[in-house]
Amino acid sequence: MTTIATKYPFVGCIETKQGGRDENQDNAGFVDTPLGLLLVVCDGMGGGSGGRTASLMAVDTILTVLSDVSEHTHRKDALKFGIEKANDLIYAKAKETPELRGMGTTIAALLINETSAYIAHAGDTRVYQLRKGAIVFRSADHSVVANLVRQKVISEEEARNHPQSNIITRALGIRPTVEIEFDEVSFLRGDRFVICSDGIWGMMSQSDLVKSMSTVMGISELTTFIAEEIDRIGQEKGGGHDNLTLAILDTSFDSEQKGDKKTYLAEDENTLTTKRIGITNRKWVTRAIFAIIFFSFGGGIICNLLLHKKKNDNFIQIENKYEEFNQTLQVQPLVREDEEVAEESQNIFLTNNIEELINDSIIRIEYDKAVSKKITNIVRNLDNLKSIHGKDKQTTKEIKRYYINSVIKPDVDSLLNIIVEDKRPFIIQILRMLDDEKIVSNNVKRGKNKSESIEYIDEIKNIIKKINSPKD
Repeated sequence: MTTIATKYPFVGCIETKQGGRDENQDNAGFVDTPLGLLLVVCDGMGGGSGGRTASLMAVDTILTVLSDVSEHTHRKDALKFGIEKANDLIYAKAKETPELRGMGTTIAALLINETSAYIAHAGDTRVYQLRKGAIVFRSADHSVVANLVRQKVISEEEARNHPQSNIITRALGIRPTVEIEFDEVSFLRGDRFVICSDGIWGMMSQSDLVKSMSTVMGISELTTFIAEEIDRIGQEKGGGHDNLTLAILDTSFDSEQKGDKKTYLAEDENTLTTKRIGITNRKWVTRAIFAIIFFSFGGGIICNLLLHKKKNDNFIQIENKYEEFNQTLQVQPLVREDEEVAEESQNIFLTNNIEELINDSIIRIEYDKAVSKKITNIVRNLDNLKSIHGKDKQTTKEIKRYYINSVIKPDVDSLLNIIVEDKRPFIIQILRMLDDEKIVSNNVKRGKNKSESIEYIDEIKNIIKKINSPKD
């Protein structure tokens, strides 16, 4: 545990642990700059010593650059310059050193002074601002699953346990340029800032994590307690858990910056909503408008809720039928991405131009493996679909549709997220075919011994064969 020694009126500590990995690829650091106290946490990635090298280079470069800036430099400009400099150095180092090819790192930086706190990040290392046990700000992850959460496809908790939770969309050192997200937040006396890698926030639910981070005890004891608790949870789950790093900083005064600032409030564990803090009168106006809308359309809302409940009950009945029916089926087990594949996918980044990434031979090999595994997943589960049959045709159709929507389509959607551009039309075609009624049909055409469903599945498998590699 490292105590943050600073001339500014803040108190903080940093803790990092190796977890269950062979080495610690996380790095963290702090420095007093002409613009305020700077905290940086980086989570490296890459084979061999690549991840450790990338995160160390990033922390050292950013701390050095901002230590020498003019006090008249805007904090956002200073952070941008330092992070872009780090990106340039890591990218160049990877190109000239074969064993470091494909290395990269996330970045989360906090530059805080009397005026406000400036936050810069790329990747899924998070920055939290806590006030009286609640989240008032949380940085937005740059990852595949975070995009799904923002689209309301999955919840925060589902994202945390998702097999693609380790696939990030932004990082330093992977491309010649990096997109950085910036936020400026005000703070009050007693607010707590926490920067942590995914080895911390990925090990427990957000509500439990916030509760732990808000525990009343000395900051050094708290930092050590959280790190040891996360490490204990990882060991109980069999070890092999990720490196874990967190920095905690407490404020002792109100920031000079105040007013109508953007604040992210965690209303519950599964939803993050954006609100604006306004004057009291605005709050009462909002409540009045809400009351009018509620009483005007309350009846319609209640009807919709009842309809939704009926629909949900029907879904549960179908799910129960599937579970009961599945006991009589001789099918292969569901194929899920295992830990080895998840580890291989660590350097696969979702970008607007993924072709540029897979030109790198090391990333190309890992990419090919991941895509091949996903295709195998889909094909085997399509064969499972063929095995579903029964005397009650309607029940069989419902079970097939349930299996398609809950097992097959998520895998196809996942493949669409990482496949190269020229292969995406095939995936889109497959998604459309999965919605076609032919795929659940029990009809057998005259003169044929296969049902319409089996023939249609074979057509889909033929299309999948055209995706025999991520890039021709």
